[in-house]
Amino acid sequence: MAIDYSHFAFAKGQPRVLAERAQKNAEEREWERTKAAVDARDKRVCQVTGTKLVSGAVDPWQRLERHHLEYRSKNKGRRWTEWNVWSVSAAVHQLIHGGALQVLNRAGQKAKDVREIDHVAWNRRLVPIGEEPCRVRKGLPVRKDEA
Repeated sequence: MAIDYSHFAFAKGQPRVLAERAQKNAEEREWERTKAAVDARDKRVCQVTGTKLVSGAVDPWQRLERHHLEYRSKNKGRRWTEWNVWSVSAAVHQLIHGGALQVLNRAGQKAKDVREIDHVAWNRRLVPIGEEPCRVRKGLPVRKDEA
């Protein structure tokens, strides 16, 4: 005897748990696609320090993470856009989220797209001159689509 799931229906006669799992699987596939595109573009190098990165590394200066320029919670439509995601080390990621490092465009405002990043600057209210925990590399890499 088949079980009638109609009273548990969330969408199109499908149980809620199945609909939620399908949504999560779709999101995971999109994130994997985005990570692959970002890794191909950034070559698994920290875009702030120039350090070669490794997934799962113990050292936070060498562990690969990806930073969303426009936070996932603020703009869900750009969550999986490769131009919203940037490769950085775990340590740099913490510095960015803590406000110590700022990713800026030419106007000196927070960059919302990888293609508009002009430079990365220390927030001098938090990090005095001479107390920087890492060196920010000079000149960001030129993007293929911009050259």
